[in-house]
Amino acid sequence: MSKAELTMAGEIAPVKRQSGKKVIFAASFGNALEFFDFGIYNFFVIYIGVLFFPPSSDPHLGLLLAFATFGVSFFMRPLGGILIGAYADRHGRKPAMILTISLMSLGTAMIGFAPTYATAGYWGTITLVAARLIQGLAAGGEVGASMLVESAPANRRGFYSSWALATQGIATILGGVTALSLSALLPVVSGDPDVMSDWGWRVPFFIGVALAPLGCWLRISLENEHPASSPAKAQKAAQSHSLRGHGRVVATGVLLTVGSTVATYISMYYLGTYGVKYLNMAQPYAYAAMLIAGLVTFGGALLVGHWCDRIGRLPLILWSRIAILVLAFPAFWLLVNFPHPYLLMAVVLVMISLTTLGSVPTMLVISELFPKRIRAVGFAVVYSLGVAIFGGFAQYFASQSIELTGSLLAPSGYLILATLVSLLAMPHLRETGKETLS
Repeated sequence: MSKAELTMAGEIAPVKRQSGKKVIFAASFGNALEFFDFGIYNFFVIYIGVLFFPPSSDPHLGLLLAFATFGVSFFMRPLGGILIGAYADRHGRKPAMILTISLMSLGTAMIGFAPTYATAGYWGTITLVAARLIQGLAAGGEVGASMLVESAPANRRGFYSSWALATQGIATILGGVTALSLSALLPVVSGDPDVMSDWGWRVPFFIGVALAPLGCWLRISLENEHPASSPAKAQKAAQSHSLRGHGRVVATGVLLTVGSTVATYISMYYLGTYGVKYLNMAQPYAYAAMLIAGLVTFGGALLVGHWCDRIGRLPLILWSRIAILVLAFPAFWLLVNFPHPYLLMAVVLVMISLTTLGSVPTMLVISELFPKRIRAVGFAVVYSLGVAIFGGFAQYFASQSIELTGSLLAPSGYLILATLVSLLAMPHLRETGKETLS
């Protein structure tokens, strides 16, 4: 069939391939900015737990409620994946990416300006939750990962797609540097040792909002690749290739995503907070642990992306899952019995390395299993469901398991359970490294 016939049939209208570097930079910068906005909540979750919820005699209740609020935002991600993903498949990737960054910035601004519980009572809590819901909607509809895969040469899809996770690492690095810098400088400059809990925690949210116009401008500069030659044909194509015919891929992808997202949120964010809240370490060590996690994720993701192109996807996923199963309990046991900041850094380094090894090929293979006309919505829905079911509440479940069992080792059980669930997907996957994208 000729290109003209493919176009008449509702397939992709022929367009000039955009510069790979331009696509990587525009998609990655926007992705990093969105995850910076989404992730800085974790850096200041201890302050948020005190400021936005009613006082309680239970010293851990505020933290649990703050983690629950973080998790609630993930309920919106499947909706964002369906709505914005479908919008991207019908109207192109560029307008969808501009929409997500705008929504994320709106939610970030709301948190930055939100009144505390002491000031406005439950209206402060409601504002915080509403902001997180908007951010969850935006994160669920992010289609930058799909665009990276589609823009890559056939033998470089692993490296291109790895930027989706690498930019999450960049966002965590920026968050860690910002948190450490503010914690060190603001008390000295202001002369107030409590400045971070008073208002200093708001500054990173304002920084995220200030950078949003740059992210939008970069994405506006991209060419928009329409999935069909007309809106009518796009709608017809979407109807004829809906997710209903890909139920097995969706289910397999969700199972696979569970292991990656739980491991990511435990290794990248929770371990630092765990060291402060349960092992009596100073707050800067939590920031340092998250900073190390960001550095490893950034550099490691690009390396793993290269390995995906050389070795394949499935071996890396399997090796990482097995290693996490073996090391999850010993990692928490060491921290509980030898609660030293340097050991915390070492545990984070090892666990985030294994997480990165499995997360890059997971995100890649999910994108490759869907045809292009539903790739954006397919990836967004699968990833959002996987995160919403387990990953978004990973920190809440980990802390709640401690409250229920009385054991500081309990979070390792949750990580092991999520990893075992993700292994159920392995027999249903095929190696996509040598396949041509449909």
